[in-house]
Amino acid sequence: MILNAILNGILYGGILALLAIGLNLMFGVVQIVHFFYGQLLMIGLYIIYLLVVGMHIPFFLACLIAVATVVAVNLLSHLMVVNPLLKAPLINQFLAMAAVMVILENLCLVIFGATYKGIPIILPILKIATIYIPISRLIAFVGSMFFAGLIYLFLKKTYIGLAIQAVSQDREIASFMAINQRLIYIITMALGAALAGITAAFFVPIYSVHPDFGGPFTVISFVIVVLGGMGNLPGGFLAAFIIGTVTMIFSTLLSSEFGAISAYLLFLLIIIVRPQGLLGIRART
Repeated sequence: MILNAILNGILYGGILALLAIGLNLMFGVVQIVHFFYGQLLMIGLYIIYLLVVGMHIPFFLACLIAVATVVAVNLLSHLMVVNPLLKAPLINQFLAMAAVMVILENLCLVIFGATYKGIPIILPILKIATIYIPISRLIAFVGSMFFAGLIYLFLKKTYIGLAIQAVSQDREIASFMAINQRLIYIITMALGAALAGITAAFFVPIYSVHPDFGGPFTVISFVIVVLGGMGNLPGGFLAAFIIGTVTMIFSTLLSSEFGAISAYLLFLLIIIVRPQGLLGIRART
Protein backbone atom coordinates (compact mmCIF):
# COMPACT_ATOMS: atom_id res chain seq x y z
CA MET A 1 0.00 0.00 0.00
CA ILE A 2 2.85 2.36 0.85
CA LEU A 3 4.65 1.52 -2.39
CA ASN A 4 1.47 2.24 -4.33
CA ALA A 5 1.09 5.57 -2.53
CA ILE A 6 4.71 6.57 -3.21
CA LEU A 7 4.48 5.65 -6.88
CA ASN A 8 1.19 7.50 -7.34
CA GLY A 9 2.67 10.44 -5.46
CA ILE A 10 5.58 10.57 -7.91
CA LEU A 11 3.14 10.46 -10.84
CA TYR A 12 1.03 13.21 -9.26
CA GLY A 13 4.13 15.26 -8.49
CA GLY A 14 5.23 15.10 -12.11
CA ILE A 15 1.94 16.63 -13.22
CA LEU A 16 2.16 19.34 -10.56
CA ALA A 17 5.75 20.06 -11.66
CA LEU A 18 4.57 21.16 -15.11
CA LEU A 19 2.10 23.61 -13.54
CA ALA A 20 4.78 24.89 -11.18
CA ILE A 21 7.17 25.50 -14.08
CA GLY A 22 4.59 27.68 -15.83
CA LEU A 23 3.82 29.67 -12.70
CA ASN A 24 7.51 30.00 -11.82
CA LEU A 25 8.35 31.31 -15.28
CA MET A 26 5.69 34.00 -15.12
CA PHE A 27 6.62 35.09 -11.62
CA GLY A 28 10.35 35.00 -12.30
CA VAL A 29 10.11 37.16 -15.42
CA VAL A 30 7.02 39.36 -15.04
CA GLN A 31 7.20 39.33 -11.21
CA ILE A 32 3.47 39.48 -10.67
CA VAL A 33 1.25 37.29 -8.50
CA HIS A 34 -0.66 35.23 -11.09
CA PHE A 35 -3.57 34.34 -8.83
CA PHE A 36 -5.83 32.84 -11.53
CA TYR A 37 -3.38 30.29 -12.91
CA GLY A 38 -5.58 27.37 -11.83
CA GLN A 39 -8.51 29.00 -13.61
CA LEU A 40 -6.57 28.78 -16.88
CA LEU A 41 -6.38 25.05 -16.27
CA MET A 42 -10.14 25.04 -15.66
CA ILE A 43 -10.82 26.92 -18.90
CA GLY A 44 -8.70 24.44 -20.84
CA LEU A 45 -10.75 21.53 -19.49
CA TYR A 46 -14.04 23.29 -20.27
CA ILE A 47 -12.93 24.06 -23.84
CA ILE A 48 -11.92 20.44 -24.46
CA TYR A 49 -15.25 19.25 -23.04
CA LEU A 50 -17.22 21.71 -25.17
CA LEU A 51 -15.40 20.82 -28.38
CA VAL A 52 -15.40 17.04 -27.93
CA VAL A 53 -18.83 16.49 -26.39
CA GLY A 54 -20.73 19.46 -27.80
CA MET A 55 -19.18 19.80 -31.27
CA HIS A 56 -17.76 16.28 -31.79
CA ILE A 57 -14.32 17.61 -32.70
CA PRO A 58 -11.49 15.03 -32.49
CA PHE A 59 -9.86 14.95 -29.07
CA PHE A 60 -6.31 15.91 -30.09
CA LEU A 61 -7.52 18.81 -32.23
CA ALA A 62 -9.70 19.94 -29.32
CA CYS A 63 -6.63 19.89 -27.07
CA LEU A 64 -4.70 22.11 -29.48
CA ILE A 65 -7.60 24.57 -29.67
CA ALA A 66 -7.86 24.55 -25.87
CA VAL A 67 -4.16 25.37 -25.46
CA ALA A 68 -4.50 28.23 -27.96
CA THR A 69 -7.60 29.53 -26.15
CA VAL A 70 -5.88 29.46 -22.75
CA VAL A 71 -2.90 31.32 -24.21
CA ALA A 72 -5.24 33.93 -25.72
CA VAL A 73 -7.06 34.43 -22.39
CA ASN A 74 -3.79 34.86 -20.51
CA LEU A 75 -2.35 37.29 -23.08
CA LEU A 76 -5.56 39.33 -23.03
CA SER A 77 -5.42 39.52 -19.25
CA HIS A 78 -1.76 40.51 -19.46
CA LEU A 79 -2.45 43.39 -21.83
CA MET A 80 -5.56 44.62 -20.01
CA VAL A 81 -4.75 43.92 -16.34
CA VAL A 82 -1.16 42.85 -15.72
CA ASN A 83 0.69 45.33 -17.91
CA PRO A 84 -0.86 48.46 -16.32
CA LEU A 85 -0.03 47.10 -12.84
CA LEU A 86 3.61 46.10 -13.32
CA LYS A 87 4.79 48.99 -11.15
CA ALA A 88 1.79 49.06 -8.82
CA PRO A 89 1.96 47.97 -5.15
CA LEU A 90 1.81 44.22 -4.57
CA ILE A 91 -1.62 44.42 -2.92
CA ASN A 92 -3.06 46.10 -6.04
CA GLN A 93 -1.68 43.30 -8.22
CA PHE A 94 -3.00 40.65 -5.86
CA LEU A 95 -6.53 42.10 -5.76
CA ALA A 96 -6.61 42.59 -9.54
CA MET A 97 -5.58 38.97 -10.13
CA ALA A 98 -8.15 37.80 -7.58
CA ALA A 99 -10.80 39.83 -9.43
CA VAL A 100 -9.91 38.12 -12.71
CA MET A 101 -10.14 34.77 -10.92
CA VAL A 102 -13.67 35.52 -9.67
CA ILE A 103 -14.73 36.77 -13.11
CA LEU A 104 -13.49 33.62 -14.85
CA GLU A 105 -15.11 31.31 -12.30
CA ASN A 106 -18.47 33.03 -12.54
CA LEU A 107 -18.35 33.16 -16.33
CA CYS A 108 -17.85 29.40 -16.38
CA LEU A 109 -20.68 29.03 -13.87
CA VAL A 110 -23.02 31.05 -16.11
CA ILE A 111 -21.99 29.28 -19.32
CA PHE A 112 -21.58 25.67 -18.15
CA GLY A 113 -23.55 25.52 -14.90
CA ALA A 114 -22.48 24.15 -11.54
CA THR A 115 -22.59 20.47 -12.45
CA TYR A 116 -19.44 18.46 -13.09
CA LYS A 117 -18.45 18.08 -16.75
CA GLY A 118 -16.22 15.33 -18.01
CA ILE A 119 -15.35 13.24 -21.04
CA PRO A 120 -15.84 9.49 -20.46
CA ILE A 121 -12.32 8.30 -21.28
CA ILE A 122 -11.69 5.05 -19.40
CA LEU A 123 -8.12 3.79 -19.41
CA PRO A 124 -6.92 0.52 -17.84
CA ILE A 125 -4.84 0.10 -14.71
CA LEU A 126 -1.40 -1.47 -15.06
CA LYS A 127 -0.62 -4.14 -12.45
CA ILE A 128 2.98 -5.00 -11.55
CA ALA A 129 3.05 -7.55 -8.72
CA THR A 130 1.10 -5.80 -5.95
CA ILE A 131 1.53 -2.31 -7.41
CA TYR A 132 -1.29 -0.71 -9.40
CA ILE A 133 -0.52 2.14 -11.81
CA PRO A 134 -3.39 4.09 -13.42
CA ILE A 135 -2.53 4.46 -17.11
CA SER A 136 -4.16 7.90 -17.16
CA ARG A 137 -1.74 9.20 -14.52
CA LEU A 138 1.21 7.44 -16.16
CA ILE A 139 0.46 9.12 -19.51
CA ALA A 140 0.10 12.48 -17.75
CA PHE A 141 3.41 11.95 -15.94
CA VAL A 142 5.35 10.94 -19.05
CA GLY A 143 3.81 13.79 -21.04
CA SER A 144 4.57 16.30 -18.29
CA MET A 145 8.21 15.18 -18.10
CA PHE A 146 8.48 15.41 -21.89
CA PHE A 147 7.24 19.00 -21.98
CA ALA A 148 9.32 19.90 -18.93
CA GLY A 149 12.35 18.65 -20.86
CA LEU A 150 11.37 20.75 -23.87
CA ILE A 151 11.10 23.83 -21.65
CA TYR A 152 14.55 23.13 -20.23
CA LEU A 153 16.07 22.84 -23.70
CA PHE A 154 14.21 25.96 -24.84
CA LEU A 155 15.56 28.00 -21.94
CA LYS A 156 19.12 26.72 -22.29
CA LYS A 157 19.57 26.40 -26.06
CA THR A 158 17.61 29.22 -27.70
CA TYR A 159 18.14 32.97 -27.82
CA ILE A 160 14.64 33.68 -26.53
CA GLY A 161 15.12 31.20 -23.69
CA LEU A 162 18.40 32.85 -22.69
CA ALA A 163 16.71 36.25 -22.91
CA ILE A 164 13.95 35.03 -20.58
CA GLN A 165 16.57 33.92 -18.06
CA ALA A 166 18.42 37.23 -18.40
CA VAL A 167 15.28 39.27 -17.69
CA SER A 168 14.43 36.99 -14.78
CA GLN A 169 17.89 37.42 -13.21
CA ASP A 170 18.44 41.14 -13.74
CA ARG A 171 16.08 43.42 -15.68
CA GLU A 172 18.45 46.39 -15.68
CA ILE A 173 21.37 44.48 -17.17
CA ALA A 174 19.02 42.79 -19.64
CA SER A 175 17.93 46.23 -20.89
CA PHE A 176 21.58 47.10 -21.58
CA MET A 177 21.78 43.98 -23.76
CA ALA A 178 19.05 45.35 -26.07
CA ILE A 179 16.52 42.76 -24.90
CA ASN A 180 12.94 43.83 -25.53
CA GLN A 181 11.50 43.21 -22.08
CA ARG A 182 7.88 43.83 -23.08
CA LEU A 183 8.17 41.16 -25.77
CA ILE A 184 9.79 38.76 -23.31
CA TYR A 185 6.89 39.37 -20.89
CA ILE A 186 4.39 38.44 -23.61
CA ILE A 187 6.34 35.33 -24.63
CA THR A 188 6.65 34.21 -21.01
CA MET A 189 2.95 34.73 -20.31
CA ALA A 190 2.09 32.76 -23.45
CA LEU A 191 4.48 29.97 -22.47
CA GLY A 192 3.14 29.75 -18.92
CA ALA A 193 -0.45 29.63 -20.18
CA ALA A 194 0.45 26.97 -22.76
CA LEU A 195 1.75 24.73 -19.97
CA ALA A 196 -1.57 25.16 -18.13
CA GLY A 197 -3.44 24.22 -21.33
CA ILE A 198 -1.23 21.16 -21.87
CA THR A 199 -1.81 20.08 -18.27
CA ALA A 200 -5.56 20.42 -18.87
CA ALA A 201 -5.28 17.97 -21.78
CA PHE A 202 -3.51 15.46 -19.52
CA PHE A 203 -6.19 15.97 -16.84
CA VAL A 204 -9.11 15.02 -19.10
CA PRO A 205 -9.08 11.25 -18.31
CA ILE A 206 -8.42 11.95 -14.60
CA TYR A 207 -10.75 14.76 -13.51
CA SER A 208 -14.17 16.22 -14.18
CA VAL A 209 -14.30 20.01 -14.28
CA HIS A 210 -16.56 22.46 -12.40
CA PRO A 211 -16.42 26.24 -11.74
CA ASP A 212 -14.41 25.83 -8.51
CA PHE A 213 -11.93 23.39 -10.05
CA GLY A 214 -9.08 25.84 -10.56
CA GLY A 215 -8.80 27.26 -7.04
CA PRO A 216 -7.08 24.30 -5.34
CA PHE A 217 -4.57 23.99 -8.18
CA THR A 218 -3.75 27.70 -7.96
CA VAL A 219 -3.01 27.32 -4.26
CA ILE A 220 -1.01 24.10 -4.56
CA SER A 221 1.00 25.57 -7.46
CA PHE A 222 1.90 28.61 -5.35
CA VAL A 223 2.82 26.35 -2.43
CA ILE A 224 5.18 24.39 -4.68
CA VAL A 225 6.72 27.53 -6.17
CA VAL A 226 7.31 29.12 -2.75
CA LEU A 227 8.54 25.85 -1.23
CA GLY A 228 11.08 25.38 -4.02
CA GLY A 229 12.16 29.04 -3.98
CA MET A 230 10.35 31.79 -5.90
CA GLY A 231 11.57 31.86 -9.50
CA ASN A 232 13.79 28.77 -8.98
CA LEU A 233 12.75 26.17 -11.57
CA PRO A 234 14.78 23.23 -10.16
CA GLY A 235 13.48 24.05 -6.69
CA GLY A 236 9.88 24.06 -7.88
CA PHE A 237 10.48 20.78 -9.71
CA LEU A 238 11.79 19.15 -6.52
CA ALA A 239 9.01 20.63 -4.37
CA ALA A 240 6.33 19.28 -6.71
CA PHE A 241 7.48 15.70 -6.17
CA ILE A 242 7.73 16.21 -2.40
CA ILE A 243 4.21 17.66 -2.17
CA GLY A 244 2.78 15.03 -4.52
CA THR A 245 4.33 12.11 -2.64
CA VAL A 246 3.38 13.37 0.84
CA THR A 247 -0.19 14.05 -0.32
CA MET A 248 -0.65 10.57 -1.75
CA ILE A 249 0.94 8.74 1.20
CA PHE A 250 -1.31 10.39 3.79
CA SER A 251 -4.34 10.19 1.48
CA THR A 252 -3.78 6.43 1.24
CA LEU A 253 -3.09 5.85 4.93
CA LEU A 254 -5.80 8.18 6.28
CA SER A 255 -8.01 10.15 3.86
CA SER A 256 -7.79 12.70 1.05
CA GLU A 257 -8.48 15.47 3.57
CA PHE A 258 -5.51 14.41 5.69
CA GLY A 259 -3.43 14.19 2.52
CA ALA A 260 -4.02 17.87 1.84
CA ILE A 261 -3.49 18.80 5.49
CA SER A 262 -0.16 16.95 5.63
CA ALA A 263 1.12 18.65 2.48
CA TYR A 264 0.31 22.13 3.77
CA LEU A 265 1.70 21.36 7.23
CA LEU A 266 4.95 20.22 5.65
CA PHE A 267 5.03 23.43 3.65
CA LEU A 268 4.54 25.53 6.79
CA LEU A 269 7.26 23.68 8.69
CA ILE A 270 9.83 24.02 5.91
CA ILE A 271 9.03 27.64 5.09
CA ILE A 272 9.27 28.66 8.77
CA VAL A 273 12.72 27.09 9.07
CA ARG A 274 13.85 28.12 5.59
CA PRO A 275 11.83 31.15 4.39
CA GLN A 276 13.65 31.34 1.04
CA GLY A 277 12.49 27.82 0.11
CA LEU A 278 14.40 24.62 -0.52
CA LEU A 279 16.72 25.92 -3.24
CA GLY A 280 16.07 29.64 -2.91
CA ILE A 281 18.74 32.15 -1.93
CA ARG A 282 18.24 34.09 1.27
CA ALA A 283 17.76 37.77 0.52
CA ARG A 284 20.41 40.10 1.91
CA THR A 285 19.25 42.69 4.40
